[in-house]
Amino acid sequence: MKRKFILPIMLIVVVVVALAGFTDTAQNTYKNIIKLQKVLDLISQTYVEDVDQGKLVDDAIIGALKGLDPHSVYIPPKEMKTVREEFQGNFEGIGIQFEIVNGVLTVVTPVPGTPSERVGLLAGDKIIKINNVATKGITNEEVFSKLRGPKGTSVHLTIERPGMNDLLEFDVVRDKIPLYSVDAKFMLDNKTGYIRFNKFAETTADEIEQALQELEAKGMQQLILDLRNNGGGYLDQAFAITDKFLPGGKKIVYTLGRIPNSSKEYLSNSKPNYRKMPLIVLINRGSASASEIVSGAIQDLDRGIVVGERSFGKGLVQQQYELNDGSAVRVTTARYYTPSGRLIQRPYDGKSLEDYYAEARLDTLHTDSTKVYYTGMGRKVFGGGGIVPDYHVDNDTISAYYVKLLSRGVFREFTNVYLERKGPQLRDQFKSNMTKFLSSFELSDSELQEMVKMGDGKGIPFDETSFQKDKTDMKNIIKAEVARYIWGNNEAALVRVQSDNVVSESMKFFPEAKKFSDNR
Repeated sequence: MKRKFILPIMLIVVVVVALAGFTDTAQNTYKNIIKLQKVLDLISQTYVEDVDQGKLVDDAIIGALKGLDPHSVYIPPKEMKTVREEFQGNFEGIGIQFEIVNGVLTVVTPVPGTPSERVGLLAGDKIIKINNVATKGITNEEVFSKLRGPKGTSVHLTIERPGMNDLLEFDVVRDKIPLYSVDAKFMLDNKTGYIRFNKFAETTADEIEQALQELEAKGMQQLILDLRNNGGGYLDQAFAITDKFLPGGKKIVYTLGRIPNSSKEYLSNSKPNYRKMPLIVLINRGSASASEIVSGAIQDLDRGIVVGERSFGKGLVQQQYELNDGSAVRVTTARYYTPSGRLIQRPYDGKSLEDYYAEARLDTLHTDSTKVYYTGMGRKVFGGGGIVPDYHVDNDTISAYYVKLLSRGVFREFTNVYLERKGPQLRDQFKSNMTKFLSSFELSDSELQEMVKMGDGKGIPFDETSFQKDKTDMKNIIKAEVARYIWGNNEAALVRVQSDNVVSESMKFFPEAKKFSDNR
């Protein structure tokens, strides 16, 4: 190198000094940047081996951000494309969810309304070739690179379909593929709606509105909003979703920061009508950020009941700044507070990043009795980071035997074999009657024993006690995959909910939730 770092860093110095008018702060900034420049030059010129200059700068940025808080981060250029796709709501490709099972590329489900569905791909299809090149042993990254591409371009797929002797050939024309946030929306009974969504992206509030309207048309009078394992996303989407259930003028969330415009209050909009139905929000240790804004506001404003586990505790506001090479930094500029004044962020000072994340996984019940706040109706709520539910309900525990079967892919492998044998027949039998499927389909004990033998073949010894304890859930997870094969993700989620103890327990709290909705 030998001076490649100097120009950009010196330009930053000139800009900083010019804007600050050579204040003491600006002079200190100038000195520190020169110090950093000196170190980078020394490493580049004297280190025992040649240094990747880009990596050196990246590592310096990562180190600088790491010393601030757990959520100020650097995003390299190659990751930014994925980040934009995830939250901006679309990419260009054919639209399938897939898994690679024993080296075979298998369609989990075609995304509704996308090219894959339009040409007739089905769950369980095995993609044997892409553009006449065999896919055996393909990696996830290779699947993305081969199936994604510009809208209007074509990809040729060779498909092996269970129940058919001949291979099928498809020409699929790529298109824009929407990435939906809402992954489940259905009626639990004749008056209870259920909506689950996995992130707060650009289109989430609109998706929620559509789901609400669909369920209202089916007679929904009360709602479970499932935010478990929803890691958050855009603040404006959290505000817009919460606003659907509140009258005008209610403080949903506020932020406090140091720089101009970082301290704000977000008040619900005045509107002639809003949804007054009884509301229950489900959270767990994986619910973070925007999920905590929604659940904290619903709780503090006495609008509904929060059920589940204590949430993660991410209450730092990040501003994303794009850099000139396609990378970006997210810098914390403010903190989130619930309407009662609770800081959502969990303490992180003096903790390693590993301990910070491990603590969230292990501590799902703790309340800080020194940080007591009150809702609008005078109910006690607790601070100290995260949202503490009104009613604590843990997920049912599962045995180590069950976890081993799941982690080693035994459930998936068995389901694939099972569907190869019975899938087409089951699709014909139940396709037009989901109600009949829910009530009458059940895996037999002898069929479940086939799965046990598969596990034994993978070095997972049979555990009779654990098997009997988890047998019902084992049957349910396979039944859900059969439902996904016949219909799609929404129906699979409906099956899984049948054995979800948190959902069934939460139903008990609707009489209390109704009292809150009556007081609006």
